[in-house]
Amino acid sequence: MYPHALVLALRLLAFLLALAAAGCATPVPPTGGPADTTPPALVSSSPEAGAVRVASGEIVLTFSERLDAAGARAVQVTPEAETPPEVEIRGREVRITLDSLREATTYVVTVTTDLRDARRVALRAPITLAFATGDELDRAQISGRVLLPQDGTPASGVAVWAYAADSSGALPDPSQRPPDYQTETGADGAFSLEYLRRGTFFVAAVQDANRNRRADPGEAFALPARPLATADTTEAAPLALYLASADSLAPEPQRARGLSDQRLAVRFSELVRLGSASPEAWALADSASGARVPIRAVYVDPISPQEVRLVASRPLANVPHQIAQVAQGVVTDSTGNGTAAFSLTFTPPARPDTVTARFAGFVPSPEAPTDSVVTLRPGVLPGVRFTAPPDSAALDAVSVTGASTDEPLAWETSDGLTFRFLVSQEATAFTLRAGDSTQTQRYRRLAPSETGALVGSIVDASGGSIRGASGETVLIEALPASGEPYRTTADASGRFAFPALPPGEFRVRFVVDRDGDGAWTGGRLAPYAAPETLAFASGTQTIRARFETDMGEIDLGALALPEARSARPVRRGPPSGPPPPGQ
Repeated sequence: MYPHALVLALRLLAFLLALAAAGCATPVPPTGGPADTTPPALVSSSPEAGAVRVASGEIVLTFSERLDAAGARAVQVTPEAETPPEVEIRGREVRITLDSLREATTYVVTVTTDLRDARRVALRAPITLAFATGDELDRAQISGRVLLPQDGTPASGVAVWAYAADSSGALPDPSQRPPDYQTETGADGAFSLEYLRRGTFFVAAVQDANRNRRADPGEAFALPARPLATADTTEAAPLALYLASADSLAPEPQRARGLSDQRLAVRFSELVRLGSASPEAWALADSASGARVPIRAVYVDPISPQEVRLVASRPLANVPHQIAQVAQGVVTDSTGNGTAAFSLTFTPPARPDTVTARFAGFVPSPEAPTDSVVTLRPGVLPGVRFTAPPDSAALDAVSVTGASTDEPLAWETSDGLTFRFLVSQEATAFTLRAGDSTQTQRYRRLAPSETGALVGSIVDASGGSIRGASGETVLIEALPASGEPYRTTADASGRFAFPALPPGEFRVRFVVDRDGDGAWTGGRLAPYAAPETLAFASGTQTIRARFETDMGEIDLGALALPEARSARPVRRGPPSGPPPPGQ
């Protein structure tokens, strides 16, 4: 080939390779410069928002910047038609084609926060616009917030569905049919179902992970206290919905296996914890003779959290045995679903048990390695954690200095590995020693002069005692900025008190415990069961040493506690110095 022809051929080849590479490239956001954090904004729509007498099923939404083509699923149109709308994204436009339009109907187009721009920046809140094929728009609405029950913080990106009530009074099953109207919560947990027909609706919030507009097993949900909400054009009280776990299935026992001639493991379908570490909740017996073998210890090994492990009081023969859980709810999952009684068969191996219990640490432990003294929360007992269930000698060897006792310390355990010791409440400073080891930990308890009190009274809307009228237990929790909450219950008159809280800021949570399980229950989607009443006091309560903070009368029927009912600090005793500011 001539040199000139060779050069031309090479140039042509380079051009073709570059063209092929461009055709196969995957678009990516441009690099360099400051990060883009501005979400796309709706610039215009056709038809315009609020338009009436619309005859065309072609809808075009124009945004301020190019959009991610994968955002088509962010578009929802109600009422739902038999033929789903066609949604296409072209540059800055979202094009929606409806197969047909109903007469005298308000159509609501919702764009959820799944819509992103080309740089993957998502909408911060859903966009809703409406148009009508008739002479006017439906303008009723239902609004509210979806919150997390643990601390009352917002739950964002949660689908909120409304179903028009029918004349039969039957409530819909959200797992079986799509909603008549829909929206989703913004970053602040707020939602607004707009452009509804006047009437009553069943409202439910669902963490619709797969966006199929159905409540699927395992998806969290939130329900109102009453099954039907009224949609009107007047200002109505917003709904407060608390997101509940949809996990109602207890752990399933799968199999038992022998680990040694004295130790066995029962495996479950999910991670488990012990509702009780009592050996009496279990029965171990020779399958052939029925001879019972006492169980010495029960525990969950952190290395294998799907298993409950049991230790027999003596070596077992290498023949089939049966292990049975004879009490209800002994094993639970993280949401508190407890197992029913069951039995499994296994054969212990002819292998001696060599597991030994070793010291694993003190509880509570220092927050930092340099902390030499741990301050105990009011009501908290100090303890020792082991790698395996210890024998009685190891527990008897745990000693305390600084407390007036020569007797072995009494103890309690909830997991079979961590043992809390009943050190006299009169001991304000003491040292716990783990047996004959050199492991020690110094503890101190807050003196009464270092704590404050929080009190209040729960009433119904008429001012009467809510517990006195209903007989239901009211749980109250004081939530610190970090750590476990402090808990108490209201007495028959509705009064409650936390007599010894450490100084700091606390949120206060109230639960009307109708089922008596000691926790909030979020109800049931279908058939509908109302959630237990849950409310948070507005703001935080400031606890000061030697002072009593009185929250006054609290009406749990109110959606939010008014600022007029904010707590009043009341001096509980003469302070040693000047009172806090404002006293």
